Amino acid sequence: MKKWLLCCCLLLALLLCGCAASPAVVPFHYDNGPDYVREGLYRIVDDRGRMGYADESGRVVIAPRFAFALPFEDGKAKVTDTGQRKEVPGSGGEHWYWESDAWYFIDTMGRKTDDPQARDATPRP
Repeated sequence: MKKWLLCCCLLLALLLCGCAASPAVVPFHYDNGPDYVREGLYRIVDDRGRMGYADESGRVVIAPRFAFALPFEDGKAKVTDTGQRKEVPGSGGEHWYWESDAWYFIDTMGRKTDDPQARDATPRP
């Protein structure tokens, strides 16, 4: 009986540690609601504010690691590891964009691509 109780306690401790170690991930809030699914993926945000992607079932496909990420289009998404959120002038805080000089594209597996268009100016709404 003691071995059974010890095994149950150990299993419970392992489960609790595993749950506490994984950061919470939620859909990115866009346009007054959860992000739209584009090409089978939507943007997610972890408890540190890093962005990644999940599929329609909620399974994390690309773990949150980007400072900001745009939706997928034509099999690639524009992302950055740096930058800051800027308010659109005259919007009263309602609209904003992400400013960075280090954009790059990733594929649907999260691998960096060699697309030179990613170095273009910061995307604006």
